[in-house]
Order: sequence, then structure tokens, then C-alpha cells
Amino acid sequence: MGYQIIEANRRNNYSKERFIVYNCELIVEKNEYFENNKKLIFQEGYTKIFSKSDYLELYNLRVLKSTVFSNVRMLSEINLANKKRHSGGKGAIDNEPVYANGVDKFVRLSPYPNDFRIDTVNMRLTNGSFTTTEADYINCKMFNDDPIDRYALPSDEKINWAYFIQPKSYDQYRPGIVQPANNHNGGGIEALFDNGTSNNTYLGREQY
Repeated sequence: MGYQIIEANRRNNYSKERFIVYNCELIVEKNEYFENNKKLIFQEGYTKIFSKSDYLELYNLRVLKSTVFSNVRMLSEINLANKKRHSGGKGAIDNEPVYANGVDKFVRLSPYPNDFRIDTVNMRLTNGSFTTTEADYINCKMFNDDPIDRYALPSDEKINWAYFIQPKSYDQYRPGIVQPANNHNGGGIEALFDNGTSNNTYLGREQY
């Protein structure tokens, strides 16, 4: 949530490179300088770094599973259970889509007050967006869990906002369990909305 891992070519370069994309707008190379660049974002602030970044043209873009970066530090099964986390099962990207029931709510966590996966004109979630369930969000807060580790996010940027979505019964999503990745344990519940949600399904946001 809030990040994507992509593989793409630069102009006139036939070799593939990997990048982390923050909030659908800031691209950072996933290379030997990534950790230093990530620290720089935290030190100077996202807005400042974005404002002085150059435009980058990429081609043949492909979104990767987060598990391609598989450094993991594993919590014990007991600690996972104590945080109401889950183990085993597949990630959302590996499961078949199901229909929402029109009642359940989903939550997208983000560091950003203007998360670009939320279409505030049509009041919907955009295509290819990840969320968690409202129940898992409540467990994350109730047990004072670390959302970055629970949802195996590729950055340590602090989660500041929770966006609430209530899909219609004809909206589809792929449910799953967050897999260990990015040096995080995962174990939260995730939902991937390949086609986003219908108009007027975004309910609003609250501070995390």
C-alpha cells in the first residue's frame, strides 16, 4: 500500500532495471544506492525530494511481486498469533478474484494525505490498488502492531492516513495473506483490486 516495485527499461537502454515507486509519482532506483536514497527522502521530506526530481521515461514497465526482494526476518508463530497475524496461504496476487459482498469495508494505509490510488473526483479506488480489510486494520491498531512490518511495505516511511472503501457487490478483488518480503514478516490480510472499485465507494479518511 503506497508503493509498487516495477521493472522497466530506460530510453535507449536494453537492460531491465528495478525501481520502487512511491505514491505513483516518485521513482527510486532499486540498486546499491537505494538505502541511501531512502534515508535522504526521510531526512529532507517526500515533497522536497519530489519537487527537485527529474522526469524519467520508462518503457516495457512490469509490476513485480513484493516477494522478489525476499530478505526476511521471521517472527515466531507465537508472536504472529499474539498480533492476530496469519501464516501460510498465498498472497493476493496469486489468488483468483472474488466478488465483494457490498457490506464489508476495506482500508488503504498510506503515508500520504493525497494518496494517488484514491480517485477523489469519482470517489473510488483506482485500478491495481492494494488494501487490507477493516477487521485486519482494527487488529493492527488494537494490538499496537507495526503496519510496515505487518503489510511488508518496501519503505519505512511512517503510515499517517487510513482511507476507507466500501466496494459494491459487483466489484471484484483478490484476497490473500501478506507474504514475508522487504525484510518484513507480513502476516496481515491484503486485498488487490485489479479493476479498482465502482464510483462512490470511497467513504473518507482518518489519521492513523
